[in-house]
Amino acid sequence: MCIIQIEKRGNCNVIYSDNARTFKADQRELAYFTNILKDSKFQNFVADNGIHWKLIVERAPWWDGFYERLVKTVKEPLLKILGKALLMFEELSTILSEVENIVNNRPLIYVENDPGEPEPLTSSN
Repeated sequence: MCIIQIEKRGNCNVIYSDNARTFKADQRELAYFTNILKDSKFQNFVADNGIHWKLIVERAPWWDGFYERLVKTVKEPLLKILGKALLMFEELSTILSEVENIVNNRPLIYVENDPGEPEPLTSSN
């Protein structure tokens, strides 16, 4: 799924990760993740594309408030659409594209009711 997004959107420049202990605690997952990070193909990809990985400051949850709100913005329509449904990959991909469209076309500012006002700015503009 990540490769599809890279093909669709292009590479990101920075990856931000939460730095909470709960994300560091699971040794098995951490070992798997560490092996991926040490993989030469992954390292070459990251280096060739200028991608930087940054952890937010520990015990500073206000740093991630912006993207936590975006996660909530995506989860709400997903839960309304899916409920407890089990989907095939293609179905989930289609629904995620629709939710992405909803999120990217929402106004970023308060929308006036006056028809003379300019069209609101959205993240898809």
